[in-house]
Amino acid sequence: MKQENLVVPSQFDGLPLSVLITLPEGTPRALVQFSHGMCEYKERYLPFMEFLTGHGFACIINDHRGHGKSVRSPKDLGYFGEKGQGAEGLLQDLHQITGLFKARFPGLPLYLFGHSMGSLAARCYARRWDSELNGLVVCGCPGHNPAVGLGLRLSRFLSLFGGQHHKSPLLAGVMFGSFNRAVGAKGRNAWVCRNEEVVSSYNSDPLCGFIFTVNGYESLFRLMMECYGEDGWAVSQPQLPIAFISGGDDPCRVSDQSFAAAGEHLRARGYQNVTQKLYPGLRHEILNEGDMQVWQDVCDTLLRWLGEEPAR
Repeated sequence: MKQENLVVPSQFDGLPLSVLITLPEGTPRALVQFSHGMCEYKERYLPFMEFLTGHGFACIINDHRGHGKSVRSPKDLGYFGEKGQGAEGLLQDLHQITGLFKARFPGLPLYLFGHSMGSLAARCYARRWDSELNGLVVCGCPGHNPAVGLGLRLSRFLSLFGGQHHKSPLLAGVMFGSFNRAVGAKGRNAWVCRNEEVVSSYNSDPLCGFIFTVNGYESLFRLMMECYGEDGWAVSQPQLPIAFISGGDDPCRVSDQSFAAAGEHLRARGYQNVTQKLYPGLRHEILNEGDMQVWQDVCDTLLRWLGEEPAR
């Protein structure tokens, strides 16, 4: 197994994008691209990437703009770029990374795995470029919030006073203040994971759990609006396999009904091969709960999409 680290200038605006790749020995059986969540960074996915690479998959992930090392300075954590263009930049970055990986391994199937905010981005990606994909895994997806338009207007309003880099505890509280209560958990960010060591590490890491800028929230709201919009879907592959997975105690999903509705939204757009699975007792970061069944299930799903029977 081989690991590579790259810095790639974004074709959107020149922002240096930090990229991590894991490669198996010999020719990969397929490619997996990751789109990580809000207020985290690519190295948190390395253990799972190495697990998949051990099963023959080449994996790639970039720090989203405003995250990890894809920033021009520390003050840019949670800042996506020029006003109104952050969401577009994030999506164009993902598409650029796809092109980079496919150029290196032409002809191999590519699967996109998106978590949380990254699952919004992954579905926006499919809306535009589903022809690039051979499958999509939607992990920990946020349920649709009908007040997203109000949130967008509020973020714009706050930027008038504090600028695009302003960090608003008000917006953060509105977005996440009730999540601990929803799962009956105590302690900062306990809703993220039932694994206390993971939560402790998350809370002590300056690259996790930071407060978004109002610019970042505007970008997040734009991703949600596009993801749950009804128009403009390419649907060039109605049979594209799409798997939704989520923790049964993940407050981000809003409710089981909202989770079901997220899958139904894609079915209504024309995708005919959408499956959904909840993992009882798991919270938001199901990859980090220590439940190897989740890892194995994702790997088995990818193998089946390849037409291969999972080894036992």
